[in-house]
Amino acid sequence: MTVLGDFGQAIFPQATNLAEADSSLTELYGEEVTALITLVRSYRSTRQIVEFTKSLLPEAGIIPFERDGRKPCLTKLGSADERTVRIMQDIAELKTEGLDSIAVITKTADESREAYEALFSHGIEGLRLVTKDTLTFEKGILVLPAYLAKGVEFDAVLIYDASAQTYQRESERKLFYTACTRAMHQLMLYSSGDWTPFIQGTDESLYDTMTVD
Repeated sequence: MTVLGDFGQAIFPQATNLAEADSSLTELYGEEVTALITLVRSYRSTRQIVEFTKSLLPEAGIIPFERDGRKPCLTKLGSADERTVRIMQDIAELKTEGLDSIAVITKTADESREAYEALFSHGIEGLRLVTKDTLTFEKGILVLPAYLAKGVEFDAVLIYDASAQTYQRESERKLFYTACTRAMHQLMLYSSGDWTPFIQGTDESLYDTMTVD
């Protein structure tokens, strides 16, 4: 039996940790025929995205593949309306750069519907809302909650609300980490309040910042 998994994406409260999983398999099959192999090299994201996201979950011990790109961009805005406008502008720019798959990732399904309706009302074209009933992922501009983005990758990821109000509990750290690590080439985060504590205290050299008054 081969069991594969990423404990950095163990986003549900009932999820086991690495030590528990290893112990369970050892008890089941015996220590002499059980081996744990840890894979730490990331080939999905650029070095800049990996360096930023590994600071969110240091115990993951991820080593980036040497593929350079832009640093993640943290944009602070004054209101939700300004955030919608800014996200629309950023999506338009990403499309001109030739990025085929763009995801606006939220924390919850309700927030996804809110983001979708806000962007749709501003006339953004090709926008699709992903729900638990969506059967396939297609290229384009998708809006979806973080737990549905697990295991999927996108050219660009826009974290709809990376504020302390949305992501504040330690139990949400892996959910936030999972959302950010879906990005292959560009990662953008937005907040109209204080940044999530997962970002506060992070080395400022790992990201760029922008403030929209």
